[in-house]
Amino acid sequence: MEAIGSRRLTLLHTADVHLDDWPQGTMEPPGAHRAFEAIIDRALDMQVDLVLIAGDLFDHNRVADDTIAFAQSQLRRLHCPAVILPGNHDCLHPNGIYHRHDFGAACGNVRVITELDGQTIAFPELDLVVWGRGMEAHEPGFHPLAHIPARHDGRWHVAMAHGFFYEDFEPPERSSPILAAEIRQTGWDYVAMGHKHVTANHSQEGVAAWYPGTPLPEWSTAPPGHVLLVECCPEHGVIVRPHQVAGACRDRGSRRQSISGP
Repeated sequence: MEAIGSRRLTLLHTADVHLDDWPQGTMEPPGAHRAFEAIIDRALDMQVDLVLIAGDLFDHNRVADDTIAFAQSQLRRLHCPAVILPGNHDCLHPNGIYHRHDFGAACGNVRVITELDGQTIAFPELDLVVWGRGMEAHEPGFHPLAHIPARHDGRWHVAMAHGFFYEDFEPPERSSPILAAEIRQTGWDYVAMGHKHVTANHSQEGVAAWYPGTPLPEWSTAPPGHVLLVECCPEHGVIVRPHQVAGACRDRGSRRQSISGP
């Protein structure tokens, strides 16, 4: 696929940070806090144009207010916009995180995708549109890429999707499936995925589509601790490079898994 966007962009794509409550009786922050701080540091060091958080920034919908305040303080450090897609751990339950807390008001640079049938966010200054679909329930009938609009102009088009990827020959057996054919049919430049805890490239016929994997070693069965630097180049298209995140450590070795939920 030819590159469409007219200007060069650098995006930082992360997912599955799983920020949780601070452990009782401890003075040191858990690994997720250190990892998220390191992710923000990397975004600042690389002077990225946009940060994409493709689901499960938080481990569950009951995290303490201190954890929310920490996340918001880190997001305010950014010199660029950020888009948060709710995942299966922090989905759009009534009285969930994104109903109780207004991230847009607390962090003027942050947008949260909350529309259940899909939401397009335009960044005119970046020649970019971002689309995602809010997840109310993590179940087989929810397709994260359903209702995505066709691209209609010369801006960069980036979609966000939190769910489990399936090749064409695989029957979808898990909740929130993302089908290879769905990725191909978008015709978009990049699909920023979350849910799978290892870095993986599932690009389809010119549509770049990647999981960054979790930044936390304790949440993965393969070498984790990465974010993705996504370069959108008018001359060469979309180039994706994994970058290791410093600062995470094994706090929860008993919780190792390759995806976050069924």
